[in-house]
Amino acid sequence: MGLKACLLLMMALLSSVSWAAEPQTPEEARAQIEALKDDLKELNGWLEDLKDERSSVEQQLEGKEQVIQDLSKRILELQQSLKQGAAQLEDLQVQQRDLQRSIQQQNAQIAAQLRAVYRSGSEEGLQYLLNDLPADESMRLIHYNRYFSNARQSLINGYAAQASELNLVEKSIRSQRAQMIQEQEELTKQQRRVEQEQAQRKKLLAKIETDLSSGDRKAQQLQKDQAQMQALLKQLEKALADVRIPDQDTPFAAQKGKLIPPLSKIRELSTNAQVNLGGVTLAADTGDAVRAVHHGRVVFADWMRGFGFLIILDHGGGYMSLYGYNQSLLKDVGEWVNANDTIATAGSSGGRAIPALFFAIRHNGEPIAALRWLSKS
Repeated sequence: MGLKACLLLMMALLSSVSWAAEPQTPEEARAQIEALKDDLKELNGWLEDLKDERSSVEQQLEGKEQVIQDLSKRILELQQSLKQGAAQLEDLQVQQRDLQRSIQQQNAQIAAQLRAVYRSGSEEGLQYLLNDLPADESMRLIHYNRYFSNARQSLINGYAAQASELNLVEKSIRSQRAQMIQEQEELTKQQRRVEQEQAQRKKLLAKIETDLSSGDRKAQQLQKDQAQMQALLKQLEKALADVRIPDQDTPFAAQKGKLIPPLSKIRELSTNAQVNLGGVTLAADTGDAVRAVHHGRVVFADWMRGFGFLIILDHGGGYMSLYGYNQSLLKDVGEWVNANDTIATAGSSGGRAIPALFFAIRHNGEPIAALRWLSKS
């Protein structure tokens, strides 16, 4: 199937997608995502045809970057789990200290009462009756004695309950520590694997560079990538013109100069003849959180030549935002995102030598000055 025919097919498919309002329940969300993915099955077939056109080395590069993405996601999960585990361990240790302190205080109180009972003798009730006290006074003292005896028993019961609770807390601490040791070992193992995969990826990049070094092949390849991606994005934007995004309190068109920056620090890099399609290349460190600039829905999340792992958000009103070169994508097609949600982690996918973020905003098929739309605060 030719490129033009495939793009027209994709446009027809996307135009036919029924985009309901943002789901109110997890069940509605799952149903919408599955419906969208089902409608995009033929588009996925087109993407596979596009991949078949790549050279063997380019296909190896994509495969290698896919492995790195999967490992990076697992590393992120482990890091988050370890962070949560550390917080849980701290809470358990606070409980442990509080229980130990309370048990020590109860132990002292019980010991004091037992010493008092020992000094007064074990036949306290009979003692009161034989002390020539009036009957009503003797009965009152016996009543008090029973009251304090019950109080002592209650104190002893509370001591036993807290000792049992302390035992459970200490078991939980041991279990939490064992789990964290396991996760730390896996994290170290996965990080080593990433280093190995990155080394192999570097060799593939050198191979691609060698293959393109003769004559004008590199420039021709860049032009081909740019033309292909330009056509893809234009058709995608046309298709999404009919996609309905729920009414928003803050529509995208009113957010110029107010959008959440996609990175915590914004510093533009030279594109150095890379495919940019009117976007900008921003400096980033590998693994930096990439955030959605505004509320929207994921309409594309895949590896694309020239962009690496690319995620595209539709914000309604003809506005789209694009984020490329990512190490890993954290959202899938069909998912809704809010401003400041982490949607990816920055990287160097797509054949870049250094990490960065490709960022672009498009309106009705045309690129606009993305940085002017970001908040400076």
